Amino acid sequence: MIRLDASIIMYAAGAPDPHKAPSVTFLESVARGDVEAALDAEALQEILHRYRAIGRWKDGRRVYDLVVRAISATLPSI
Repeated sequence: MIRLDASIIMYAAGAPDPHKAPSVTFLESVARGDVEAALDAEALQEILHRYRAIGRWKDGRRVYDLVVRAISATLPSI
């Protein structure tokens, strides 16, 4: 199982960037079940914190909700 870093999700959800397409492709493979992956509570917190810090709370909640639905395994922070 792969532990996802918040940056993969943020690149996939964010503005055009060289890391966006590979991040989207990877998350699609996770959503299809081709790759087994999990998030930890810290990554979820990081997503919410970052979007709140840049004044985009609603977008952050949307990204958070989508990720939690797509990746069912959430691990405790280590």
